[in-house]
Amino acid sequence: VWQLARRHRTADAVVGLAPALAALADRATAPTRHTPGLLRRGAHPAVAVDAVHERVDRLVEKVARRGAGNRVLGDPRGRRAWHTVLRSPALSDIRRQLWGERVSERLLAMDRPADAAAARAAAAHRMRAPGTRAEWLAAAATAELSAGRVPPFLSEAAAAELVRADLALTRGDVLEATRSVARIFPFLFNRAVHFDSLESPSARDPGFLAPLHRSLAGRTIAAPRGRRSPAASPPTDRPHRLLFLTRANEYFLGEIRERYENDPRFEVRHFDLLADEQREPLTRQTGKLILHQLAGESEYGDAVREWFAPQVEWADTVFVDWCLGHAAMLATLDPGTTRIIVRLHSYEAFTVFPHLLDLSRVDDLVFVSEPLRDLTMDLVPRLRQPGAPRTPVVSNAIPLDRYRRPKTPEARFTLGLVGLSAIAKDPRWAFDILREVRRRDDRYRLVLIGNELDGTRNPQAAAYHKAYAKDLADLEAEGAVRRVGQTSDVAGALTEVGVILSTSVREGFPLAVAEGTASGAVPVVRNWPFFAGRRYSARSIYPADWIVETPAEAADRILAHTAAEEVWRKTGEAAAEHALINWDWSVTQAEYDRLLLEP
Repeated sequence: VWQLARRHRTADAVVGLAPALAALADRATAPTRHTPGLLRRGAHPAVAVDAVHERVDRLVEKVARRGAGNRVLGDPRGRRAWHTVLRSPALSDIRRQLWGERVSERLLAMDRPADAAAARAAAAHRMRAPGTRAEWLAAAATAELSAGRVPPFLSEAAAAELVRADLALTRGDVLEATRSVARIFPFLFNRAVHFDSLESPSARDPGFLAPLHRSLAGRTIAAPRGRRSPAASPPTDRPHRLLFLTRANEYFLGEIRERYENDPRFEVRHFDLLADEQREPLTRQTGKLILHQLAGESEYGDAVREWFAPQVEWADTVFVDWCLGHAAMLATLDPGTTRIIVRLHSYEAFTVFPHLLDLSRVDDLVFVSEPLRDLTMDLVPRLRQPGAPRTPVVSNAIPLDRYRRPKTPEARFTLGLVGLSAIAKDPRWAFDILREVRRRDDRYRLVLIGNELDGTRNPQAAAYHKAYAKDLADLEAEGAVRRVGQTSDVAGALTEVGVILSTSVREGFPLAVAEGTASGAVPVVRNWPFFAGRRYSARSIYPADWIVETPAEAADRILAHTAAEEVWRKTGEAAAEHALINWDWSVTQAEYDRLLLEP
């Protein structure tokens, strides 16, 4: 019966009385859709196509058993041939998955991870069923990440899953769409990819996130809900009600809060989400936040509104530090006439949260530097569209005068790195500088100030930490490196530092450079690779002669400005004056006054 139905395409092939009666009823409701056709003497074209696939599969099976050995896969021509096979439109999805997996596993056994990833991508490229393609790419990406490798097809894996999300949204299945969207975020915003590697596909190519921006799901999440009325101007007949909204990490807020708590023009409250133990779990439910954004309403949204609304209604201005989940939660509410200010540092630009933030309910998205703003506006294209919030640049609040202390005699030959707990700080680059300097003059030492590097988060972090630990052990054995660890007296530690290093691959506005230069240390700033070559970079923040491209260039600058004590002190004083004039809190507090008080 099945063979007959394959040849006579207008026929129904069913099993059982009930399905037969259902088919008859369907025909009765729409007889024109079931006009009898001629009975084909030969196979229908679809049958012929299936037959071709079967023959190709059998041929691939036969050839593959002989061609998946080390000798063939070790030859570039053999690998190219396999890519051609895996991309063949005649190969069935089942065989494509089977041989894609076998070939990639063989290549991994041969210690060729890049070729294994390329084989997986070639197999996925021609898969027909959206679900199959998405599952295959997701499994392949997960396997690569778990093994400590960043696969080149992460964006493709996300795009495949977003097809499923869009299909679910089209048929009104918001729950399934939410599950699909949640599955892509570990690929697009993976910690190992952006934070525990020395480069980021987002920084290298903002098009990495294009599948999210193009998808129906992404556009639905980003759709502006708007507000009933624009934010009101600051009041003139009473104190300005200022609400600081935080969820942990208040390190950059201390000076700002203290200033406005002591300013009679303001009435200040602090809304700390961690303080409410019963409701705090709402801040860790990103899946429910996604569901709310896709559906437009939810029980989760009602719970957030009940929690946030009294605080927002009291305030004239809400200042949200860090553009993370709590900022996106706030934007699920219509703030009425309350002005909303969100400050983005560096970390958040590589997370999902700016993409979950309803920008129509934010008045100012504040950045701590021009390079960070420029990159984020590429990563979140909505920021360049009409109706987007203002994007002022206001540097961190840093009271630098406390760092003006006399240097110890040994400081001239001491390089300092403050803050090294994140791989983005790339302390191994500082080791390269130290080796280059000591190759020419072995009097120089490096002091490490801050918590130790964390290498436990994932295989990528562990791999960097392993190399870091080996370098550190070698240099400590030479007496070239000393570790201070975390200290509450950074100003005191800097009295022993004559050269302050910034070796990071990315930064927002690094406090260490400002504090080190204010102390009189000679600044040496790597041209942060995430921003190098862009319109705005480290060169947009610092004087050109502070910036270096390579460890050898850094060594040249260090030796040129520290070889003579007079030159070292003169260079350090000039750097300190520049820091105090441009970044001291006595100067930048006026920028915060303008931000808060000018309509």
